Amino acid sequence: MFWKFDLHTSSHIDTLLQRDDLVLAQLLDEEDVLQECKVPHPKLLDYLLRVSCEILTSDVPQINDALGEDEALLGRLYGFLQNTGPLNPLLASFFSKVMGVLINRKTGQVMSFLRNKADFVPLLLHHIGTSAIMDLLLRLLTCVEQPPLRREVLDVSPAS
Repeated sequence: MFWKFDLHTSSHIDTLLQRDDLVLAQLLDEEDVLQECKVPHPKLLDYLLRVSCEILTSDVPQINDALGEDEALLGRLYGFLQNTGPLNPLLASFFSKVMGVLINRKTGQVMSFLRNKADFVPLLLHHIGTSAIMDLLLRLLTCVEQPPLRREVLDVSPAS
């Protein structure tokens, strides 16, 4: 595939993104979708971010298992908190939703992962001004039901 470099032309993707009944399969069938992602195409990226969040938070056991049991994937999610500047509120809400599902469904694995991150609490506090991060912190404090894990959440000291 050759990349087109005329960035001023309107693509069929623009037309698709204006439709109310757009489904992901239609978008992925477009031959220009990768090129449009690389340009970047803000409307396309917003749509893909939204759909990705919906997929990751759909509470499908196989997805929860894949994310919650893979330290590398958890690390990639966690990397979002390591941004030093202010967080994008929309992306922070997606992050919070995904982490919320994982905390509810894979509590032990996620808490074990977070416990090994010495900078977790400082990062949460750094981004506490972002409402989605505050929501995540509240979820961490209130949604864990198993007594040993609840004690672990409330004990914020890093693992030794």
